[in-house]
Amino acid sequence: MKRSLLFIFISVFLLCSCGENTPDSNLNKSANEPPVVKGDPIILSILPVESAGSMYRRFLPLKYYLEKVLKVPVVIKIAKDYEAAINEIGNNQVHMAYLDPAAYCEVRARFKNRITPLVRAEGREDATSRGVLVSKNGSGIEKLVDVKGRRLAMGNRQSFFSYLIPLAMLRDVGIGTKDFASVSYLQQEDSVALSVLIGDYDVGALSESVAAKYTEDGLKIIKRSETVPQFVLCASTLLSHEKREAIVKSLVSAKGRDTLTAIDKDMRGFVTAEDRDFDMVRVMIRNLSGRDYIEYGPKTIKVAVLPLYSAITLYNRYDPLMRYLSAKTGYVFKLVIPRDFDDFVKVVRSGTVDFSYQNPYIFALIDKEVDIRPLTTTIDESREEGDRFRGVIITRSDSTIRDIKGLRNKKVFITSPMSAGGYLSQKLFLRHAGIDTERDMTVIDAKRQENVILGVYKKEADAGFVRESALSILKDEIDMKKIKVLAVTNTLPNWPFALCRNTAPALVKEVKRLLVGLDDKEILKSAGIKGFRQAGDAEFELLKKY
Repeated sequence: MKRSLLFIFISVFLLCSCGENTPDSNLNKSANEPPVVKGDPIILSILPVESAGSMYRRFLPLKYYLEKVLKVPVVIKIAKDYEAAINEIGNNQVHMAYLDPAAYCEVRARFKNRITPLVRAEGREDATSRGVLVSKNGSGIEKLVDVKGRRLAMGNRQSFFSYLIPLAMLRDVGIGTKDFASVSYLQQEDSVALSVLIGDYDVGALSESVAAKYTEDGLKIIKRSETVPQFVLCASTLLSHEKREAIVKSLVSAKGRDTLTAIDKDMRGFVTAEDRDFDMVRVMIRNLSGRDYIEYGPKTIKVAVLPLYSAITLYNRYDPLMRYLSAKTGYVFKLVIPRDFDDFVKVVRSGTVDFSYQNPYIFALIDKEVDIRPLTTTIDESREEGDRFRGVIITRSDSTIRDIKGLRNKKVFITSPMSAGGYLSQKLFLRHAGIDTERDMTVIDAKRQENVILGVYKKEADAGFVRESALSILKDEIDMKKIKVLAVTNTLPNWPFALCRNTAPALVKEVKRLLVGLDDKEILKSAGIKGFRQAGDAEFELLKKY
């Protein structure tokens, strides 16, 4: 290691004294420090992601900057822990707080309208960041599938980056906390990193920005999450409307300043924050804990999306489309992401959502029981027949199964009995070859595309059924050279965007027009599609027979 063991010892010692605030007098003030300001102070609460001293030093330039803007003293208060930070801003004990997304959602849920988002951090990933799982160089842990039976260190149970995101990443590959030899919660992310470096734990969960500080010392990132919202600066009702506007205006225009890089060296600036920016986080909280914090207003239009992938992936893909529809119609379009396929069917059948976006088989199943109407269908960018898609049958490369006849009497993982690309397409393909999936093999519902691929990779199943495009989703977690495509199925109609209840006819007509005419390259790129075309009931009739 480039840093000495003495440095690590000193760092650990400093981390143990994280509960106290660091007074201004203990720090060397720069020559450019603003003159002393007078008036009632504004208190800024900081979430204790790292040690109190470290957090204070990072936010001292922001304190000086805000004092220049607001012309009043700004007092930094390092919260004792996450719970204290949540209660302080929610109970109007501080004027502002710098919170991670999960803590922000917790405050909004507990204290309703007492907190307003002002700005959120903008980094190299366009106002997003990542959670990571780490190990030590030479530990033998290279990928997520290697962590079972190891010792796991996490941060605080209310943390977004050192708890919620890592749990979601592990869940995506079928791993829970019960699969570790031990799990400990060390509160601060520096403690997590150092505990892995000195060998107390094998795997650590923290934010990418903190992990980056220790990569030269031998800390290795084994898995990064998809991009997610960064920290948010929010206000309690103690802060006047005028001061809120002044803060937002000044921080949004402060790109590139040392004030920002002191907080995070990869930080590019702030962007104006909206509450809906954190709906993705609320879905993750609900799916992992059962607590439902999602907010819907009177002009909200709900769009249910089949949970083919993780909530983060689905939001990154389709939230830009929701914002586009919101801007064009004057309504607030929001994604509804159920826990699994069964939950999706229940939600759409219940009539509680306005529109749904699903595979054609599930559309046909639901349409048998309730009246839903296809407005458009998807045109993919990956194939010439873009308005159709297909499934694949996979095995391990070292499997003794050489062709589809070898599937007889084998254990096969499927995405879901209601999956078009992960079951129906294979079922129909094999039926034409005289093979009955229900009679000739043992079919197991693995719930997710990722679980099917992992099951085959880990030899928990002899073969698997997935959508062709799903083969790339685990390329960073496993060696895909060990996965072999045994067969490719015939194509099926692509995903329809459907009307699910008696929504205003004028709005329905406008949504259909906007989807068919959509040519915004960024929105289409995010969704991974080429566009939409008008759809009718007839093209899905055949699927209702199965």
